[in-house]
Amino acid sequence: MSYNLTLPCGCLLYVACHPSTRVAHARVIERRSDTCRDRRHGVGVRLYLWEILPDPRYQPRPVFVTDGRTIALA
Repeated sequence: MSYNLTLPCGCLLYVACHPSTRVAHARVIERRSDTCRDRRHGVGVRLYLWEILPDPRYQPRPVFVTDGRTIALA
């Protein structure tokens, strides 16, 4: 089993999993984005799991839409 994931920087990541255990055993950059600023993201470079996890500092802000008006909470 294999998957393609798009990283927040825009690069495409190929993830290969063992078919019976479904444990990922390979995470390789398949295509680098034109807008990527990470120097380590080269085609064929292996990534560790913690490099593809979301940034813990990122705090999503809920946005509510009512009657055609958008209300964002701060």
